[in-house]
Amino acid sequence: MKSQKDTHTPLMKQYHDIKAEFPDTLLLFQVGEFYELFCDDARRAAAFLGIALTARGKNKQEPIPLCGVPVHARDHYVNKLVKGGFKVAICDQLEAPRPGTVVRRGVTQVLTPGTLTDTKLLDEKSPSYLFSFFPAADQWGLLFGELLTAQLFATVIPASSEKMLETELIRFFPDEILMPANKEAKQFQTYFKRQGYFTTLLADDSEEKSEKKEMNDWLHAQFRTAVIDAVKKQEALYWALYYFYAYVRRNQQHALSQFHAMHLYKSDDFLLLDSATQRNLELVGNMRDGGRNNTIFAIMDGAQTAMGSRMIKKWILRPLIKKEAIIQRQDVIGFLMDNIVCAQELKNLLRQIGDIERIIGRIGLKRASIHDYQSLAASLAVIPLIRELLQKNQLICLFTIMHAHIADFSLLATLLENAINNDTSKEWIIKPRFDERLDNLRELVHNSNKKIIELERKEQKETGIRSLKVRYNQIQGYFIEVTKANRHLVPDYYQRQQTLVGKERFLTTDLRQLQYEIERAKQEINAVEQSVFEIVKEQVFSAIIPLRKCAHALANLDALVGLSAVAYNNNYVRPELNNNRLIIIENGRHPVVEAVLEHNFITNNTTLDSEQSLWIITGPNMGGKSTYLRQVALICIMAQVGSFVPAQKAQIAILDRLFTRIGAGDNLAEGKSTFLVEMEETATICTQATKNSLIILDEVGRGTSTFDGLAIAHAVVEYLYTVVQARCLFATHYHELTQLQQEFPGIASYYAASKKTEQGIVFLYKIIKGVADGSFGIEVAKLAQLPSVIIKRSHELVNNLAVISHNRIDQPDKEASLQQAYVELTHENKQMHATISKLQQQAEATEVLRGALQAVDYDNLSPKQAFDLLWRLKEGIF
Repeated sequence: MKSQKDTHTPLMKQYHDIKAEFPDTLLLFQVGEFYELFCDDARRAAAFLGIALTARGKNKQEPIPLCGVPVHARDHYVNKLVKGGFKVAICDQLEAPRPGTVVRRGVTQVLTPGTLTDTKLLDEKSPSYLFSFFPAADQWGLLFGELLTAQLFATVIPASSEKMLETELIRFFPDEILMPANKEAKQFQTYFKRQGYFTTLLADDSEEKSEKKEMNDWLHAQFRTAVIDAVKKQEALYWALYYFYAYVRRNQQHALSQFHAMHLYKSDDFLLLDSATQRNLELVGNMRDGGRNNTIFAIMDGAQTAMGSRMIKKWILRPLIKKEAIIQRQDVIGFLMDNIVCAQELKNLLRQIGDIERIIGRIGLKRASIHDYQSLAASLAVIPLIRELLQKNQLICLFTIMHAHIADFSLLATLLENAINNDTSKEWIIKPRFDERLDNLRELVHNSNKKIIELERKEQKETGIRSLKVRYNQIQGYFIEVTKANRHLVPDYYQRQQTLVGKERFLTTDLRQLQYEIERAKQEINAVEQSVFEIVKEQVFSAIIPLRKCAHALANLDALVGLSAVAYNNNYVRPELNNNRLIIIENGRHPVVEAVLEHNFITNNTTLDSEQSLWIITGPNMGGKSTYLRQVALICIMAQVGSFVPAQKAQIAILDRLFTRIGAGDNLAEGKSTFLVEMEETATICTQATKNSLIILDEVGRGTSTFDGLAIAHAVVEYLYTVVQARCLFATHYHELTQLQQEFPGIASYYAASKKTEQGIVFLYKIIKGVADGSFGIEVAKLAQLPSVIIKRSHELVNNLAVISHNRIDQPDKEASLQQAYVELTHENKQMHATISKLQQQAEATEVLRGALQAVDYDNLSPKQAFDLLWRLKEGIF
């Protein structure tokens, strides 16, 4: 009995053999001018891409599902599949088809979210990281690799530290997470997927000795002894690197030889910004749709190149905590702001540089296109001018460092300038006069074209057919074309090839021989040109290490030039850094809000020091409290990025952590209410903040009852002030909390100023010392155009409550008094609800009536139909 595999055609047998090597991918199998997918791959791809699902032949009487995409449109569909979370293997034809044989095919690329290299598949302003995670019993190993820049970042964190893991993830935003498929790691798969990450489980082959030996050989060949010793001392980190190695070796093998350094870091080597803080401050993604618009990244990104933009994004997500490093960036920005001509020259030069960071990455991975080499050639022509500018200004420390990393590539630039064709009207890769043999072959083809013209004239003369033409197409090659009117003049030695309407096509022995010579010359040109191109590519590849250093230096330079332009255009100032926990901001501005306002931004001052380390901020909704809170946080982050800041003057403490809890939202996926999420975020702040942190809290306790919320807010303020001792801005509607300034000398009360007018409340957007008269919630409700009956009733209720309630937070019977007040008002509340209910019923009836009337076709309505309609409306509404 035949096996199922034996029933396949040779083509399908080849497909299944290759598919067996890549079972977890969608295999795009090239068949001529199409990439085809079969069986389950076809069903999944067709459903996701919205393309037709058909069949090719049968297997055991069952049709074989098939879908396909044209070769020329491959990237478009692959892009969709990879972004949709699929792994894609590209299986290309590796030779020209020959009659009677199966074309040799092989997988040339495996595309996964973390191993992409194609420009079309990558976000040019975002780095692309592959993350390997290994949870050991006592530690978790974390390794982030960026294939195109050949950078590795590695650390370990204590086991069961999910918050620390979450923080590291949002520092890098990996496109793909690798884990061993063992019991310990599998439990994290759901957690990662819930966070929106693409995960890949790898076979747990930690006992495979040959693989371990190969990885150890690679480790010793590529990295310094100090790195090797550090990795081997920490089991979790060693295995994280092992699975990274195994995966990259399978999917992007050339990448392994490009890694020469590993950045071993600790979690507190950068300013800690947890996921809630990133989200609340909209650092790189807004809360509306996750895009860049109205984010601090969008404001700070003044780079001229994509690699400069990516560098700025990295800096925002990983702000510095070393004062010397921050000052080095400040020095460059300050110099460029003072020397605007130099800054403009650098901008103009950088604008001519391509994304050489990723171009060099693709060259190292053997994935570069001719366009990449053309772009590199154009960039290398500009780099000497940038080196010259840096050399003139070597008093600036970072300029000196950058100049040292930008080598002299004049010989390589000359090679590419002479070799690589940049004339898009020509199909050539190699320029004329670069290789003599290639020039001779091209001349031969050119002369052959002359011979075609000479042959055409000869045949016209000998046959007497003046309209005779020698033509060419890709299917038939060269042929002689004669109109049917001249058919009687065609010689006997002409060999008919094709008959068309009104004309016929022929071949002759001379034309056949000439075509053979031309085609052979063209094939030889292609072979020689490719051979010459390979030699050029090897020359570039040999300079890959200095080229990579150069690209990294230029990305840093572009980022700093971009930050200086943003600072200059927006009138930012250089903040003074300190280690004494002092935050003083004069006339600070919110950088994002300022950019979108059509009028001038209203500035505010901030002073957080030993005399007032915790502010309690009250005031109305819409009064600017949340904007102010975010403004202070963003200014501190910008300062530690090394940027200048939106203020008239600023003294900024170097923070170890910055926490924010702003806004409300539940987590339905984990079954968490808004209040539980709020309490979890507050708990994180209380347990992880230090005295060198900045804490921003907005409306703690509002998700529960008034008394529970007030008690929690009170206790949190006391704890932050007495135990944590961090600098803190605490916005609240619990005005009772302002009494705490009488008990604790370092607590100060501020409020968002506003004033009431006959037209309603006017927000002044100034944060000033003191306590707000009230929250003006009813006035804001009025601005939102709540029904007037509700506004009126709300005023009545709040006046009654004001008579009964007390203002001191520590009054023992306050809760009982307020509860009694609510009991007394229960009857009045019921009346108000009845009024609201009646209004809602009337509004619903109006909508029903409007909908019914809009649906009527009045032009074709009979009297009886009109009467029936009125009757139905009467019965349904009244």
